[in-house]
Amino acid sequence: MRRILILLTILSIWIISVASSPVVTGAKVRMKSKKFEETVQVLEENKGKYPDDPELFYYLARAYAGIAQWADAGKNFSVALEKNPDRELRKEIDKYRDNYWAQFVKEATALLGQKRFTDAIGKFQIANIINPERKESYENLGIAYLEQAQIFQSAEPPKPDSANLYFDSSIESLKKAIELDPQDEQFQKNLGQAYIAAGKEGEAVEVFEQYLEKFPDDITAQKKLATIYMTRKEFPKAVDMYDGLLADAGVELSAADYFNAGTCYYQEYMKIFKAEDEATKKKAAELLGKAADAYTEVVAQDPTDCESGEQLYYICITQEKWQEVIKTIEMMLTNGCERSYVTLSNLSVAYTKINNMEKAKQLYEEAQAKKPNEGGKSN
Repeated sequence: MRRILILLTILSIWIISVASSPVVTGAKVRMKSKKFEETVQVLEENKGKYPDDPELFYYLARAYAGIAQWADAGKNFSVALEKNPDRELRKEIDKYRDNYWAQFVKEATALLGQKRFTDAIGKFQIANIINPERKESYENLGIAYLEQAQIFQSAEPPKPDSANLYFDSSIESLKKAIELDPQDEQFQKNLGQAYIAAGKEGEAVEVFEQYLEKFPDDITAQKKLATIYMTRKEFPKAVDMYDGLLADAGVELSAADYFNAGTCYYQEYMKIFKAEDEATKKKAAELLGKAADAYTEVVAQDPTDCESGEQLYYICITQEKWQEVIKTIEMMLTNGCERSYVTLSNLSVAYTKINNMEKAKQLYEEAQAKKPNEGGKSN
C-alpha cells in the first residue's frame, strides 16, 4: 500500500510539473497546422489565466515568429525564460530562438559583405530583438552603423545629421556588445575606432587607455592611441608612446609608423627648442635626434618618400651634419625627387660647408636657373 502511495505521489508531481495546460495543448495542435494568427489570438486571450506558464509564452513566441512579428516573438521568448522553465523546455526555447537569430544574422552578414549596410542594419536589429543576449549581432550591427555613417559623412554634399545619428547608434551597439562580453578585445577596439570616426577623440582616448590597462602588449592599440594623442596635440603623451614602441625590439613598425614618430618628436622639439636652460636644451637635442632616426628609417624602407627625405635633411641642417645633408639630398635626387630651387640650394650650402667649392658652385648655378620669378614660377 505504501509503495502504491509513493508511486501515485510521483505521478501527481510529474503531471503538475510536465503536463501542458489545455490552452497550450490546443496551441500545439494549431501550430502543427500553421494556424499562427489563431494561435496568437488564443494565447493572448489566455495568458492572463496562466501568467506563470513558460510553455504558453514559448508557443506564443513561436506563433508570432510564424507571422513575422519579431518584436513580439523576441519579447515572449524572453518572458518564457523568465518563468523558470524546466531543462527540456529551456533547451527548446534556446533552440528555436537561436535558429531564428542565426537565420537573420546569416542574411545580415551577407548584406554586410555586399556593402548594403542599411539592409544589413535592419536584419541585425531583428536578430537582436529575437535574442538580445547574443554579443555577435550587436557587434556586427555596430560595424554596419559605422560603415553607413562614414558613407553619409563623405557624401556630396555631406549629410552630417544622418552621419551623427548613425555614429551614435554604432557606439551604443558596440557598448552593448561589450556589456555582454567585457573581455572581448576586438569589441573594445571597435568602440574606440567608432569614437575616432565620429570625431570624439576624447572618448576614444579613454577607451584605448582603459583597454591598454587590460591588454598592455597590444601593439596595434598602442599605435592607435599614439596617433590620437598627436591629433589632439598631446605630444608629450605621444612621445612616451613612441619611446615605448621604439624601445621594444620585438615590435615591427611600418614606414608610416616611423613617419608618425618622427613628426611627433619634431613637433615636441619645436615647442621647446628656444628654451635657454641647459636641461631643456638637452631634451630638445634628444628629441631632434629621435626625429632624425625615425625619418632615417622611413627613407630606408622607402627611398622614394620625398617628404620624409626633406624632413630628414632639414633636421640634419639644424644639427649641422653636412655630410648627412648631402647623403640624404643626393639619395632623394637619385630616387626621382624634384631638383627644385630649394633642394639644390640647400645641397649647395652643404657642399660649401665641407669646402667642396667646385661642387657647391655647380649646384648654386643650377639652383639659380630654377629660382622662382616674382610670379612664383621657376625660370
